[in-house]
Parts: sequence; C-alpha cells; structure tokens
Amino acid sequence: MSMKSLRDVCPAASVGDLYVDQFSNLTPKETIMNVKRLFCVTVMALFVQGVFHQGVLAAESTTKGASSKNVGVEVIFETTMGAFTVKLYPEKAPKTVANFLRYVNDDRYIGTLFHRVIPGFVIQGGGFGRGMIKARTLDPVENESGNGLKNDRGTIAMARTKDPNSAAAQFFINLKRNEGLNFQKKRAGFRKGKPGYTVFGKITEGMDVFDKMAAIPTTALGSFMGLPTEDIVILSANQRDVTGAEDKRKSTGASEVNSKEFKIGEHYTVLDHPVPTRDTSKIEVTGAFSYSCPQCYKMDPLVEFWRKQQADDVDFLRFHAAWSAAMKVYARTFYTAKTLGVSEEMHDPLFTAVLVKQRNLDNEKEVGDLFEKHGVEKKIFSGAFNSTAVATQVKEAEAHSRAYNLASVPEIVVNGKYRVDLMRAGTWLQMFEVVDFLVNKERARLKK
Repeated sequence: MSMKSLRDVCPAASVGDLYVDQFSNLTPKETIMNVKRLFCVTVMALFVQGVFHQGVLAAESTTKGASSKNVGVEVIFETTMGAFTVKLYPEKAPKTVANFLRYVNDDRYIGTLFHRVIPGFVIQGGGFGRGMIKARTLDPVENESGNGLKNDRGTIAMARTKDPNSAAAQFFINLKRNEGLNFQKKRAGFRKGKPGYTVFGKITEGMDVFDKMAAIPTTALGSFMGLPTEDIVILSANQRDVTGAEDKRKSTGASEVNSKEFKIGEHYTVLDHPVPTRDTSKIEVTGAFSYSCPQCYKMDPLVEFWRKQQADDVDFLRFHAAWSAAMKVYARTFYTAKTLGVSEEMHDPLFTAVLVKQRNLDNEKEVGDLFEKHGVEKKIFSGAFNSTAVATQVKEAEAHSRAYNLASVPEIVVNGKYRVDLMRAGTWLQMFEVVDFLVNKERARLKK
C-alpha cells in the first residue's frame, strides 16, 4: 500500500497523535473510532520506517539543571516483587541523570508504584502512590533523547507528555526494543528531528523482576490503563558508586548494627512512663496507624517489608490508634478483624475502602457489608463487632494512645519506651533507621 492510499483510508490520522489519556471519558462510539484510528496510525508509523510514537508514559514535573559528575553511578531498587539495579549514563544524559538522582536521594520514589504494565512494551512507575494518589514532583527536565541511546530491552527512559520537555519523576523500563520511542533524525519528509523518550540507563541486574511484573493481570481505573491488580511498590532506592560502595543510607529493614548515632529529643523521644510489653524476652515494636490516615496507607508496604526482615527476637504488632470518635470506630473494626482471624485479609480492603473509595465506614452496617463482601457472614461479624472482647481492646487502644503520647500517625514505639515519628526522623527510611538503632540498643541491653 502506498502512503497516498493509506492516507485515503485513514484521512484523520497522523503519525504520533495518539496519547495515553486519549481514550478516557469517551463514549463507546468514540472509543471504537479511536481504536480504528490507532490501527491506522500504527500502520502508517511502521510504513514510515518505524516512527511509532504511541505517546505513552505521561510524566509530571521534575528538576532543573544537571551535572555530569555522577559518572559510573548505579541505583539499587527494592520493590515488593524483588530488587533490580540500574546503571546510569550521566555522560550521555547529564540533566536527566541529575534529575533522577535527586528523586532517588530525596527518597521521593519510596512508596510509589509501578502503575502501568503493558506486556511486550513497557512498565512505568515513579509518579503515583497507593490508591493512585499523585506524588509531588519537581521542575521539568530538558529532553535529551538525541543522545544516541536507544529504547532497547532493559533500558530505562523518562516518561513524559506530548511536550518533549515535560519529563519529571516518572520513568519506564523497556520490555522490548521500542524503535518508535527513539529520537528521529532529520530526513526526507521531515523538516526537523523528532524528539523521543530520553534513555538514561540500563537494568544490569533484576530484569527478571520486570518480566514477572509483566505477567501480573491488569485492569483499568478511570483514565488509568494497564493498572496491575496488585500493588507493586518501591520500598527503597539507594545510590551506589562505581567501586560498589553503597550509599551511606541503609535499605529499609536492615537488621545489622546501624553505625549512625541518634539523639534523644532530636530523632526520637523517650516515654515518661514505659508501657508494659506482651513478651519481656523480646523487643516489641508497635506500629501505630489509622485506616483514616493517607500516610499510613502509603507507608504500610514498607512497614510490612521491614517486619519480614527482622530476627526472631523482634515482636512486631500493629496498633490502631484511638483518640477520636471516628478513630474508635476504625479501631473497633480493626480489632473485630483480629478477633475473627481475618486481619491480613481485611487490612488492605479497609484502607482502600476508606481512603481510595471514600466509603463511609462509621457504622456497623457499612462495616458489616464490607466484611461480608470478603467472606465473613453478617451474623458472625456482628457477634464479634459487639462483643465484650472487642470493646475491651478498643478501650485498651484508647489508653495506649495516651500512654504512648501519640502526636500523630504513623508512629512507631520500640519496646514500650521510645517513640519514633516522621517529623523528627525526616523521611520514612530514616524512621526505620532510627527504629533499627533503638532495636539494637534494646537487643544489647537484653544480652547483658
């Protein structure tokens, strides 16, 4: 087929005019028309020597300026599906690498998702937290796609909108060779070169993690397409230089002795009156949270990851804070699930119902409907919800909230003595560093 005949068939299509948000909020008829249009655009793109510009990967804003000093830098990521290592190319994409490292070293990627999975194409992340809550971004970075690096399998590139210079936090991993995402040089039929998606590094370890991600079923949520049915969360991101010496910051969950020294009042507080723990032979770590707390929801995968890394002498427990009427209902719900032995099954659904779906779970009927949806009979739920045992646990939660002197949630209490909060610690990772420090402090005391 000639280009002329192709344009006769697809008169409204032009190469590179389709973007990821184009199918949102359309009528069925408009969607069908757009699907036809997408087919025509794809054929045209292949005809014009692979100019396949699917306009994927919307990103937000990012950082200014750059430096080419970060030669030989790697970043090690830990996710809920495994770890991977990225080798960066600052000599090829200095501004992009500087921008990326700013997000890494400011812990801005921690708690964000790989929210877009398209098998045989790309996996995208870095811009949204759990519940598709948009992460805050920095200023945009200049497009550097003409650096000679290609969107081949295993490379990492910056996501963006139609504006070539709009790349920010979001990035994507190429699952295959994607010629259509590359910079297109000036040639016959084009007045100037066409910007692509800036490649700035390559996966050197852990590409199998992305192949596993690509096998996860996906769904749609509003305008978001290719959304994994289970959250894939970034737990940590650490910069490492060419010598292999890892950045001083420790990965979440490090159980070995932390070399940092943290100070009372500056990084954590000591409770005026120690709270008794349930097993004095172990180090109790209490994670205080609430189902109404967005930060608790974002931080929960990191808490769970940290818990799984701990030695047998650490006794971790979740604690639902209760100092207001609404929190007491959520606490009652939490302890009902615990009493029925369905805490793990109901934990995420409760967070999602309250914070993502904005359901009003302030009464027994609404809560009971949610439990029933997840396999708990109404009669069994009601019996536990109104039991003396649950009422007692809620009262104890109120008393512990006062005893722990909780100022907010999420907060972590170590062995009934030390309270760690986000304000003093600074970041989620630093919170866990302080907790590790205090756990080791208590471990040393118990060994004496």
